[in-house]
Amino acid sequence: MTLPGPVVLIGLPLAMAVVLQILRRWTAITAFLATVTALFSGLLVMSAPLIDKLLSLSVFNVVVEQPFYLLGRELVVEPVDRLPLSFIFLTAAGLFVIAWRLLPHSNFFPTGLMMVAMLAGAMMVKQVVYTALLIEIAAVLSVFPLHEPVGGRYGGGSGKGGARYIAYVTLALPGLMITQLLLELFAIFPNDTGLLQSATVLLGLSFVILLGAVPFQAWLSTIATDGSPPVVTFLFTVNMGAVWFMLLAYLESYAWLGQQAIFSSLFTTIGLLMMIIGGALAAAQRRLGRLIGYATLVDNGAMFMALGTRQVAGVALTVMILMARPLALGLMTMGLDGLKRLSSGNDSTAHNARGVISLEGAGWRAPWRAVAFVVGGIAMAGFPLSLNFAARWGLYRLISNTNLFQAVLALLGCAGVMMGVISVTRTLFTPLPKTAAGQPPTPGNSSQEDFVVLLLIMILIGATLALGIYPGVVSQIALQMAKGFTFF
Repeated sequence: MTLPGPVVLIGLPLAMAVVLQILRRWTAITAFLATVTALFSGLLVMSAPLIDKLLSLSVFNVVVEQPFYLLGRELVVEPVDRLPLSFIFLTAAGLFVIAWRLLPHSNFFPTGLMMVAMLAGAMMVKQVVYTALLIEIAAVLSVFPLHEPVGGRYGGGSGKGGARYIAYVTLALPGLMITQLLLELFAIFPNDTGLLQSATVLLGLSFVILLGAVPFQAWLSTIATDGSPPVVTFLFTVNMGAVWFMLLAYLESYAWLGQQAIFSSLFTTIGLLMMIIGGALAAAQRRLGRLIGYATLVDNGAMFMALGTRQVAGVALTVMILMARPLALGLMTMGLDGLKRLSSGNDSTAHNARGVISLEGAGWRAPWRAVAFVVGGIAMAGFPLSLNFAARWGLYRLISNTNLFQAVLALLGCAGVMMGVISVTRTLFTPLPKTAAGQPPTPGNSSQEDFVVLLLIMILIGATLALGIYPGVVSQIALQMAKGFTFF
């Protein structure tokens, strides 16, 4: 029996999600099955030949490149879709492993597979309206695990972050639909350049909203503070990664959009504002969750600026920054989760009503969690030694060729994130008070850590440092994918 690739890549996660919903009581089993499903799908896309060859799987033959038609709509895996789909599935698999130890009995595993299926479908369907609708469905699904109580130790938030996220995603849909209409009209009336300019502005505005750009960044900080840390990381890497790849696919389908004179100035201005404002907010931030949100804002701004260069190298840097994000946010997630457990869900480094800082000295009670958050923060800021440093350095060099002042402002935005990380580090590693006997107080000062969590933290730190020293592996993959796009 021959199965088209889209049937497997969408149907398998959806079918497994139903099974996992029944098995939620057994966290290890659900995490294992979710990880294996996502990993298998990612490896299938990476390794399966796409030109007239079959991948035999027992009774079934999977033709990954064979299109599948559903209600008259074509879903197909094209060569340029291989890296986006692999990124979505493999990143999800890694986050399922992390969530195994952080989210017992969670709805995240079945819901995460459903989100991955929707996002994979968004990559494979070639009509932008349906792509946007599938991303909207994934956003709605994310609310269910986003505000679950975490580990039975602290609450899952008020739900404000998820509500804002859905509101902004819904707000972006009309712009994408109108853009599609304007482009179809332009195909009929090619001399009407006003249609093309309007489509460019609407396209930029829609993705500005979807990616939380200024002045629509409120949901980033709210969801990072209010939501479950592993699910927030899923949204900022897998969901947001799908949106970035959707933008690249949109520009590939309508290459004349990127040729508009307004395109470069629009994307560069948006990106620069995101980096400056995000850096300023991060430097003054007193809550760990909000710091993650603003660091992501700066990261997205760097990607907008890279696309604004209208060069193949800019596309490669965009992909490289996106591929570096799971490592950095994965570390920050694990650190934030452990630090929240120490303070009953409080992630503030400011004095409370009683004049006490809940996280003061927390780094001595949970050192590995604190180190994970700090190392992840340094990586998100784009400082050595991290993969993001190589990507940001390439961006500064690319921008400085045309405007040195903009490159300096972008660097200052990243420095703002680093200042926020330094402020958090000082609070976390404040010396603990001495007892009358001159020894540090022991009751409640130490946190019994799960060995698996510590192992995962060490693996992520090792991978961050290794790729920071040898970034060429990722840069070659990013450049290879960038060459698959022809809109610049």
